[in-house]
Amino acid sequence: MADDTDKDMEKGFMARNETLREFYETGTTTMSDAEAASLTPILNSLKDHIARYREIREIAEGGEKKITLVHDHLLDRRVAMARAAHAKSPQDHEQFLREARLTANLAHPNIMPVYNMGVDSEDTPFFSMELVPGDSLKSIVGKLRDGDETYRREYPLETLLNIFLKICDAIAYAHSRNVLHLDIKPDNIRVGEFGEVLVCDWGLARVLSTPENDSADASDLLDGDVLNDMTLSGTMKGTPGFMAPEQTQAYGEKTPQTDIYALGAMLYMLLTHELPVRGVSANEVIKNTREGKVVPPRRRKPDRHIPAGLVAVTMKALALKPADRYESALALRKEIGRYLSGYPTKAEHAGMVTHMSLLMHRHSRISFLLMFFLLLLAGIVGTNLVAISREKAEAVAAREKAEENFLLYVKEQQVSKELSQDLGEAVLYTVKSRDFINAPSMIQVLETGLKENVDTVKLQNLLEQKGVLHFVLQEFSAASECFDGAGDSRRVGHLRTLSHKYAGIKPVDKKRLADKQLANLFNEARYTNKMTLFYLYYHHMRRRPVSATPEEYIPLAIAVLDKLNNTRHPQEKPLELTKLKKGYHLDFSRSSYAVYSLNIIGVYRRNVLQPLHLESLDISYSKMDDPTELRGLKLGELRMEGIRFADKNALLKQLVSMGTRRIVLNKEDYPKEMLTELGRIMTVVDAKQ
Repeated sequence: MADDTDKDMEKGFMARNETLREFYETGTTTMSDAEAASLTPILNSLKDHIARYREIREIAEGGEKKITLVHDHLLDRRVAMARAAHAKSPQDHEQFLREARLTANLAHPNIMPVYNMGVDSEDTPFFSMELVPGDSLKSIVGKLRDGDETYRREYPLETLLNIFLKICDAIAYAHSRNVLHLDIKPDNIRVGEFGEVLVCDWGLARVLSTPENDSADASDLLDGDVLNDMTLSGTMKGTPGFMAPEQTQAYGEKTPQTDIYALGAMLYMLLTHELPVRGVSANEVIKNTREGKVVPPRRRKPDRHIPAGLVAVTMKALALKPADRYESALALRKEIGRYLSGYPTKAEHAGMVTHMSLLMHRHSRISFLLMFFLLLLAGIVGTNLVAISREKAEAVAAREKAEENFLLYVKEQQVSKELSQDLGEAVLYTVKSRDFINAPSMIQVLETGLKENVDTVKLQNLLEQKGVLHFVLQEFSAASECFDGAGDSRRVGHLRTLSHKYAGIKPVDKKRLADKQLANLFNEARYTNKMTLFYLYYHHMRRRPVSATPEEYIPLAIAVLDKLNNTRHPQEKPLELTKLKKGYHLDFSRSSYAVYSLNIIGVYRRNVLQPLHLESLDISYSKMDDPTELRGLKLGELRMEGIRFADKNALLKQLVSMGTRRIVLNKEDYPKEMLTELGRIMTVVDAKQ
């Protein structure tokens, strides 16, 4: 009945819209053809007879395809276009188009999408696909193998494993469509700048035949008779090192386990940056593959910590016999998911010790606190229970003495009171560790201590510490309540004043201050411990939305830099942030700032300028004396007139890690050898010319 009512209301609205349209259409308005055409630019573009694609430049050329950057006139966007690089016959062109059609039929977020295919004006087949800026996984592994610090920071093991999960998702989907890739390798994986992971190059893919009794929907199946390349039958195709043993045989049976072997080889490379089998030539690699001579990861890289769970998963995926490998790509994916979630993998057959170790690792802080309290409790209770048990035994032996039983009861009550006091001291000792990184957890520990019956001094200490934890989380109302409950104290007097003020500005503790408001707080906090403010900044940046702009952030950056550099007076000139076509330019010239990075030892290090998304920075004639303070930035241009860094090697290394393309300096400040070396990798401009 509700659906019928909704439909009747919709019809009523439609009728009303038609009436209004007829009322306003007077029929007296006339437009010229040009004016009418200006109202339908997209429709007009579809009627144009100009060529749909305009080639811009060549992107890459491999053994089979040439990729170019083109502009799609109809969709008004740039795409990548593939053409067969060395096709000489119709059969070669047919195989090229088979790859395009097969890829187009694999619709998955982690498989390169194909937009269009056809034949150009020169009768050359082509297909267009998504343009994904970024690196190939091969390039990333190569940078990691070479020790590139930037790539090591951007691609730790956890990030690489999450990329691997997406690859497994794509292959699992393809297998569900009865398609084998048969050429899985890092060179065929694209990793975009915003987390995209795409499996490419399905030129060797094969569609498996479907059993006649298979109940799958026939409309969802791919036609192997059309899409499979029959000329590859009886030939060995693939990449040595990633080919499964059966793939190195001319007529070896190809199954989903063939792709799982290649996934195992890729996982091996992510862990060691090397192929799983050794060989000075392709033939030797193939021979060792057929014989199953896989070098265990820990033996290949004995100086690197490689988790036992991942070693077991890798070796199972690289098993010589297909039946000994994982039954599906999804099963392999679940194993990696278990490791990332802190659980043992099935392949390692973990014992009780491993299970307990991983359980404690998953809950490390809670485990530490629990063990601490259990040990403390066991010591206190054990000691007192021995005394109590002895006295109870004497009381039972002298049952007739009611007075002694009463004294025993009184003593038990005293022991319980002492135990409660000891637990309160344990809570207070734990809180004094000043663990502000895990402020929410420490607040819970404090709340446990506050439930105990503690004396006035301890109560004041607990409330003050809890108030500071709420303060760094921007929970100003809760902080004010704790500081008021603690009473008068010079230690938190200024924090109490700030908490009251900003509780009025932001009454709801769950909300966060704007960047400008936090900058004002920093500027007002003249008598507040700087580390407390830095923890406040740390938690603020964790919650800062991605949509926040550099213009909003600049006041906060200045306030934090003032604290880092102990600046009490304004800069000689205001800092200027200018928007460029790509990123921003910041004028730091003649500033008194020498420290740009906030460092919480062992926990957190961040360049305060990083959220400004700088493309260009001017530090000319400033107090900067250590190039490592620029760490974390990506600068296309750096102006540093009047700056003479003592450690030239540190400067060169920092410029390379930032990807700097242009540097402006006084050439007389640096030796010619260094200027020559800089000139090989970037443009060096003399400021005095």
